[in-house]
Amino acid sequence: MRGDARNNVASPVFNAVKYVKDNRLLPRGFDKRTADKGIAVQGDAAQDPDFGDKGDSIRYSVATGDAQGPFLIEAELRYQPVSYRWAQNLRPYDAFEPRRFVGHYETISPFSGVMLVRATAHSEPTGF
Repeated sequence: MRGDARNNVASPVFNAVKYVKDNRLLPRGFDKRTADKGIAVQGDAAQDPDFGDKGDSIRYSVATGDAQGPFLIEAELRYQPVSYRWAQNLRPYDAFEPRRFVGHYETISPFSGVMLVRATAHSEPTGF
C-alpha cells in the first residue's frame, strides 16, 4: 500500500509519495534481500521478518472483557480484484471513463469476491 506525506494510506494512489508497506504476495523462492531494485519489496515489509516468499503472519488480539470461553473464532481470506474504496475514488470525476468504470464495478462487485480459505478454531474455557 502507498502512503501520503503523513504516512496515512494514500487513497487515491496519485496522492501517494511513498510505500507504507508492500502488500503483494511474493512468489515462492523470492528473496526480498537480493531482489532487483525494480521489483524489490517496499516500505515496512522490507524489514518485516515474517513477510516473505511463504506469506506473511498477522496476529490479532481481541479483548474479551469478563466473558468466559469457550470461544469460536472464524476467519476468511477473501480476494476481490477491485475494492469498494478504490472504485469509489473514481466516482467524483465527471468524465465518461470513470462513470463507465464505476457502473461496471457496481454491476459485478457483488459477484467478484472469492473466498480463498476459511479457518475456524475453538478455545478451551481458559483461552487458547
